[in-house]
Amino acid sequence: MEEKTKKSNKKVSLLIKAVIVLVVVVIAFFLSQYVAEKNEKSTGSRRERVYAPMVEDDNAALVAFQQENPQRKVVLACEEDVTNDTLKDLLIIYKEDDPTEGEITRLVVSIAQQDGSYTYTEPIPAPIENQGIQFKNIDEEAEMEFIVSGEKDGAAGYAIYRMIDGQPMDLFGDGMEDCC
Repeated sequence: MEEKTKKSNKKVSLLIKAVIVLVVVVIAFFLSQYVAEKNEKSTGSRRERVYAPMVEDDNAALVAFQQENPQRKVVLACEEDVTNDTLKDLLIIYKEDDPTEGEITRLVVSIAQQDGSYTYTEPIPAPIENQGIQFKNIDEEAEMEFIVSGEKDGAAGYAIYRMIDGQPMDLFGDGMEDCC
């Protein structure tokens, strides 16, 4: 009988050890899930886009643009030195009525001059909805590149521009023809 009790105690001891190992594995699994979820929330599962903020209504370049172009409704205006002359330039996305096309959305760069005046680039097509502008010195060269993104009826697109010879030049993009 003693031998039976010893065997029974051994089985119970093994069973308890197996249960403890199983509990530890389950706890470790749920803990790893929790940590992964917490990291995803703090860093994002995808790279977070950081858009440039809209300038204040009293921004001198914006005020000058609106006075010269009262028919154009500004949708987004963001400031950065994109010409590498130490003066802040203003990227402006606006809407206006065109007699042949109806309402159009365009991007123009207001280039700051040393004397406090502004010159404007030729307007180029811009996204219709959910516009965003990011500034990134992608190639770490003189001029700051800028990324314009947005949508039209759910079709998303973006383009990367650099100022070349006083005009924004499209370096690379995808889907802009569908969202402008």
